[in-house]
Amino acid sequence: MPQLPIDQSLKLYEQGSRLIPGASMTNSKRPSEYAFGAFPIYIESGHGVKVVDVDGNKYIDYILALGPITLGYAYDEIDNAVRAQMQNGVLFGLMSPLEVQAAQAVIEAVPCAEMVRFFKTGAEATTAALRLARAFTKKEVVLHCGYHGWLDTISCDRENPGVPQGLRESLFAFPWNNEDAIKVLLQQHAGKVAAIVVNPVNYYAIDDGSFLRFLRELCDEENILLIYDEIVTGYRLSLGGAQEYFNVIPDLACFAKGIANGYPVSALCGRRGVMQLCENLLISSTYGGETLSLAALIATHQIYRDKGVPAFLARQGQRLMDGCNTLATKHKVPAIWEGYPCMSGYHFAYDSTEINRHAMTFWLQECAARGILFRRGGLNFITLSHTDEIIDQTLEVCAKVLSQLAEAVKEGTLEQQLRTTQATRGRYEQ
Repeated sequence: MPQLPIDQSLKLYEQGSRLIPGASMTNSKRPSEYAFGAFPIYIESGHGVKVVDVDGNKYIDYILALGPITLGYAYDEIDNAVRAQMQNGVLFGLMSPLEVQAAQAVIEAVPCAEMVRFFKTGAEATTAALRLARAFTKKEVVLHCGYHGWLDTISCDRENPGVPQGLRESLFAFPWNNEDAIKVLLQQHAGKVAAIVVNPVNYYAIDDGSFLRFLRELCDEENILLIYDEIVTGYRLSLGGAQEYFNVIPDLACFAKGIANGYPVSALCGRRGVMQLCENLLISSTYGGETLSLAALIATHQIYRDKGVPAFLARQGQRLMDGCNTLATKHKVPAIWEGYPCMSGYHFAYDSTEINRHAMTFWLQECAARGILFRRGGLNFITLSHTDEIIDQTLEVCAKVLSQLAEAVKEGTLEQQLRTTQATRGRYEQ
């Protein structure tokens, strides 16, 4: 089996661990999330769908910055728009005309959008949505399903040290597609619920939109705002996100990943009657009008329209899903690629939990050693740069790794073939 040389990554990680808590700015990028010791840690550069690590190894990437890259790394048309704006300045003490142009681009694309506010991160947008909903409805309780960022007011129902206990009485979680659970929460907090916030899909299963229609009708009946967290779905399922895909329109929606091909910008948008209240609330960001990201957003939106990007992502993602499922069946590996093709998930389904964990680590290390980067059971993202040739190359590697995985499991040598040590396998392998 090929050995992946990552000496510089490991050396840099040792230094970074002393300087940066957790060694990473993003929890999901930590080495323990992948196959520590047999997987790259630091990426030096990226072009199209290919990235190069600090050791000079080259890969076809399906992690794609955890989702923001939708066209490709260093995509010329986007970067040229940014370079042109860079000549005119990045940030001013007054507003930039790009704010108006970017807002118009979002409004033209997103069904619910009649007004827009820009931020830098998805967590900012979702937190602003909650403040706006509470101010508009004059109620405080929020019911939610899924992850919506780390800020206190949207994560306070989680067991996170440092979150004020009092905030936990304002946010309550419910399972996806569980109408009864929502009805119980509404009874428990009758007359107090300001909003229901959801990721508008279950990422690992295809949906028909019926749950969203239930939420829409319920929110209308109960005078509650319906908020979609379209951080992941926006500009992937369709140009206008899941709301356009299912034709079930929320009152407010939040966008970030996918909105500007990796440049840091997020958006809160929604119907005018609600959004206008932002003018009177303390929802403000020095960097909300930063021009480089707004220039990238405008250029990205134009490419989405000109090149039919969502349809391309779905088509290429389906080729990857179908190919991997066919290969898994051929090699008698109980693995399933499922969900929406533009952002499919996958998992192993052996009878043993331990074998599933080891199989995932083996899969990651062997694919990486052959130049393909996947996440640990997370979403496989597709970009406009994933050509037929790239998908074919990927499937060739997948075929080899699945074949070796089947043999290792059959012979009982799977754990011995892992090139991670017990000390470096992280929370998934201990």
